[in-house]
Amino acid sequence: MKFLKYEFTPTQWEKAKKAITVVTENGESLDTEKVVAYVELGKLCTEWGTNEEGFQVCVKESAKISVDILWAAEPLTTGFASYVVWPEPCGIHTFAGWEREYAEDYCKANPSAAYCQPPKPFEP
Repeated sequence: MKFLKYEFTPTQWEKAKKAITVVTENGESLDTEKVVAYVELGKLCTEWGTNEEGFQVCVKESAKISVDILWAAEPLTTGFASYVVWPEPCGIHTFAGWEREYAEDYCKANPSAAYCQPPKPFEP
């Protein structure tokens, strides 16, 4: 299995979703040979502010839809590969038990990221 994160425009996501779902008599369901689960996170906040009462509020959201997919085996490349994103582990969502694997894959994809660098030894 493989856990990856994606960002799509609404039109791109509707097209990509068709590659991982099947239509049954009861409606749409996962193609479990391809995908274990997916979570459509929606349009995430990209900028935060505070309102008159001092509460944190979103002042700007992404135009893209964020989606987390837990693939049954290898991820599909057609329709998906160019939409992979790598938020610092683990972003706002994770599939339970997949935190470590995501962090390892993140560091393989982003080896120079500060998150992936071991702390420097402390010298008194």
